[in-house]
Amino acid sequence: METLDLRGLLCPLTWARTRYALSRMKPGSELRVIVDHRPAVPDIKRNAEESGDEVISSAERPAGVWEMVLRKG
Repeated sequence: METLDLRGLLCPLTWARTRYALSRMKPGSELRVIVDHRPAVPDIKRNAEESGDEVISSAERPAGVWEMVLRKG
């Protein structure tokens, strides 16, 4: 699984980088996205689902850092 560490970046750059990473992957591949900007979590989730990708998991670990796992649709 590929990891995309976006700590320190703000929306909409977090989604732009996530979208680019997903565009380079084969369908069914998974991408771990790490962010520390709380508003990026629902933004990435909404945009991924609208693009036909799946959000496998989303959790805060450790405090102030969110890890999401997306599957390319």
